[in-house]
Amino acid sequence: MSEVQGTVEFSVELHKFHNVDLFQRGYYQIRAGLKIPSRIPHRLFATIAGQTGDSSLCSACVHENNVYSRIFQILYRNEEILLNESMNFRVHLLLDGERVEDALNEADFQLKLDLHFTDSEQQLRDVPAVPLISSRTLCLHFHPRRGLHHHVPVMFDYFHLSVVSVTVHASLVALHQPLISFARPGKGSWLGKGNVEAGPEQSSMSLENLVFGAGYCKPTSSEGSFYVPSENCIQHAYKWHKDLCLLLLNAQRGLHTYYTLIMNEIPDLPQLKLGKPVTSDMQVLAEFTGWSSGISV
Repeated sequence: MSEVQGTVEFSVELHKFHNVDLFQRGYYQIRAGLKIPSRIPHRLFATIAGQTGDSSLCSACVHENNVYSRIFQILYRNEEILLNESMNFRVHLLLDGERVEDALNEADFQLKLDLHFTDSEQQLRDVPAVPLISSRTLCLHFHPRRGLHHHVPVMFDYFHLSVVSVTVHASLVALHQPLISFARPGKGSWLGKGNVEAGPEQSSMSLENLVFGAGYCKPTSSEGSFYVPSENCIQHAYKWHKDLCLLLLNAQRGLHTYYTLIMNEIPDLPQLKLGKPVTSDMQVLAEFTGWSSGISV
């Protein structure tokens, strides 16, 4: 098969931390990480929204593509801490070019939230070493056309009874030919549990065959620029390109529709001027042109 690089962006915000009945006073931290199945070649990049300078105990930071919230102290029962930590996870995926939408639908994205604790100020000098005491994993039911928009309170276990409110947004933002190298699961190992192989792998189907169909024959050097693909190949390329454009268009529509809904429900939010969503197939072809330059929302 030949592959397409798809990019999905997740925006995660930790709003408030509520101590229901934690047993110990001390210093707490929440760490967030996005999990993608190892069977899908991918690259993950985590960033903190609006952060430009160096991090400290009083601010969030990124460590090995996991986002660490600021350290906060809990002293009393029913104490509430305002976090307002916003982070972005940008995921580049290597997808089967013949079933891009299905591959995105089947991707099992998960958001892992870890609660860490220490009662020692000295241990705060080495933040990554602060012990883990509880963990929760959210299954993110991402749809490439509708995206994902959800707000949920996440409760940790009974022995660390506390809640953090989380908002998650996600959207498909780009589809194009692979531009970066991906690590792939190792082959030929017992029960498929081999090591990860780095670097690109030669596809059994060329990009030309993916675009123009199985009936496409690569021209010889003597034919040069005078070679013209058959009508069936051209129609196949037209339909394949149009399907990718429509998928991105629907992702843009879904994001636009949700934004409009939120603005109507909460008119006090800052208003941004958005262009009208593209509605017709002709507009699609006008908005998204050129495979080689990439297709993005």
